[in-house]
Amino acid sequence: TLFDRQLRLNLGAYRYKYTDLQVDFFNSPVFAFTTINAGAAITKGVELEFEYAPRQIEGFNLRGTVNYNKARYADFANAPCVAGQSIANGCVNFVQDLSGEPTAAAPEWTASLGANYETPISDKLVFGISADSRYSSSYLPSSFAHPLSRQGRYISIDASARVRTSDEHWELAVLGKNLTNRFIVTGAYDSPSTGSGTGTVNGIYADQIGQTSLPRTVELQLTWRY
Repeated sequence: TLFDRQLRLNLGAYRYKYTDLQVDFFNSPVFAFTTINAGAAITKGVELEFEYAPRQIEGFNLRGTVNYNKARYADFANAPCVAGQSIANGCVNFVQDLSGEPTAAAPEWTASLGANYETPISDKLVFGISADSRYSSSYLPSSFAHPLSRQGRYISIDASARVRTSDEHWELAVLGKNLTNRFIVTGAYDSPSTGSGTGTVNGIYADQIGQTSLPRTVELQLTWRY
């Protein structure tokens, strides 16, 4: 803590090893999910976190994080090939070696920055605003390192404005999420009836389908506490 406890800094380092890791593989030609033993994975990184609450601005808080994270399969030598994966792209006898490849949805760099401010506007009412942003570098949403699944780097922003009673009996808030309206893929797998030539020299990758986060949303919220 610095500046008479107005600034707090945390620095953390970590390393996790997962053994007997299970991942789900979608076998698109037969339209079936199969649970695969992925062996082991190692995740390691460093995170810096700060929080600043200056006494000169009562009710104001500024916070943020920066994280470097490296998540890789340590032992996944017999991973199934994705649909349409060719020999040149690593598919031999319908298996591929993903040892050393990134795990799903694991960006190397993420960061966040947010602020919150509350102030009384009368004897019984309090007004508050907040904003939070998140940065992510690119990553592969696919658990099988599919190159066509790559999610590009992005910044998303959430914000809110609210009025509440000083005893927190009720609160009226306007909440905005993903205000930058970014298309963010959180998971991906092969689309049925696409791709061809798996394990051959003329393989054509399958299209990718999956899950995404919600687009821009704005919500009016009333909270009543009894």
